[in-house]
Amino acid sequence: MSGPSPHLSAKQPGHGMRWPAMGLLSASAVINLTNVAAMSEYGLGSVVLYLIPALVFLLPAAFVAAELGSTWPGGVFTWVHEAFGEKWAFCAAWQQWVQNVIFYPLLLSFAAGNLAFVVSPDLARSGPFNGAFVLVGFGLCAAVAMHGVRHASLFSVWSVLLGIVLPTALLSLLAVVYLVGGHGSAAPLGARDWVPPWSGIGGLVLVVGNFLAFGGVEVSAVHVREMRDARHGYPKAMVVMALLATSIFVLATLGVAVAVPRTRVDLSAGLIQAFETYLSTFGMRRVAPLIAVLFLVATLGTVLTWILGPNHSLLLVGRKGLLPPFFQRTNTHGTPTGLLATQAVLVALLALLFFFARDVNQVYWALDAMTTQLYIPMYGLLFLSALRLRRTQPDLPRGYRAPMLPVLAGVGLVACVLAFLVGFVPPKQLGVQNAAAYVARLAGLVLSLAAVPFVFYALRKPGWRQPPPRASHPGAGSGSRTGRPTPAKPEP
Repeated sequence: MSGPSPHLSAKQPGHGMRWPAMGLLSASAVINLTNVAAMSEYGLGSVVLYLIPALVFLLPAAFVAAELGSTWPGGVFTWVHEAFGEKWAFCAAWQQWVQNVIFYPLLLSFAAGNLAFVVSPDLARSGPFNGAFVLVGFGLCAAVAMHGVRHASLFSVWSVLLGIVLPTALLSLLAVVYLVGGHGSAAPLGARDWVPPWSGIGGLVLVVGNFLAFGGVEVSAVHVREMRDARHGYPKAMVVMALLATSIFVLATLGVAVAVPRTRVDLSAGLIQAFETYLSTFGMRRVAPLIAVLFLVATLGTVLTWILGPNHSLLLVGRKGLLPPFFQRTNTHGTPTGLLATQAVLVALLALLFFFARDVNQVYWALDAMTTQLYIPMYGLLFLSALRLRRTQPDLPRGYRAPMLPVLAGVGLVACVLAFLVGFVPPKQLGVQNAAAYVARLAGLVLSLAAVPFVFYALRKPGWRQPPPRASHPGAGSGSRTGRPTPAKPEP
């Protein structure tokens, strides 16, 4: 491990960010609606299935990342490097990057399903349409990223407000008016229905998928040092974040459950199905295409920002001598062209799955499972790093000191291990006939991708090390899962 990294003194004053602003920033980093349609199957029981990951994963990750981010400037690479050295830090940074590559087709398929459903439900379930949409959508975002995106921040903020917050509020209002107007709910709403039905271990896969829904909290945690009175304000911010994120998930899910019978819900188009039901009931079906366009805007904003953020972060890691020169290439706008080209190839290969799959939902589930299985180990390294640094550097002043950190990290670590193991169980929605073959394929793909940083690390050469690029280029900041960019991170 190369010398101590710079840290923030606990006495260093914040830059004035108040706790409500930090709460909103943190919430924007975890909210996405890709798992809503699947969760709607559980109706009122989905509330419990959202609360479980929020309590055992979201809050522990938020508080642990806050201590790390406020003490060691940088991101996951810096934190893990400080605790376990360069190899495992590279592994963590790689997992954060590669899971996004798989998440792109998942996001774009979500937008494709909702956009196509207003034209033809059959088109929404068409593999070739979804595959072509993934290719075109990612190509469009990549082309914009190649030229630099000076206004990406503004576009992303508005994409979140218009594509997520506004539709969720409207969906909730429509559901209430629908029920008050005497229309029956597609999901039972009795007192007993708050307890999710047990459908075997295969049903737990949905809970694991919700871990990914709450992923991204570590992105905003690096800004704890900018808060005013973080020691007292950050816990309040985390309450705001948890309530807002969970509320949006729950309201959107119940909005779908009330309108669409569980046997008819489409995993990638469930939200627009619900809107069509409500809007048709009130004679406003012509508004449905506009809602689908809003979902598309939100998706493109998310993809664009994640193209800019993690690529620049991994570029900084690569220039420390951990990636070959090809992956360190940039253009005149500072865009990491080598990494972006690699992502384009991988996304194209994943898009082919839609062309050859008999069921689009199967591809959707497979991508969701792969993304989760690659992302969860990174959080395991985050929790382990926090525990180790408390033991090896107990007297180092922290910008923010997480309360009961061993308990928080322990709960989060156990949750990650259990979620990772359950994630290999075939979800019952897929109707998998050969469970062993499913597990073997998923494990093979996950292990193959997870092994890449270890191969590069073993083959690294002194000539790979390059001076870091300028940190001032547009879009160099790390993105949030919803597409809201954050300021550029210091070099890890």
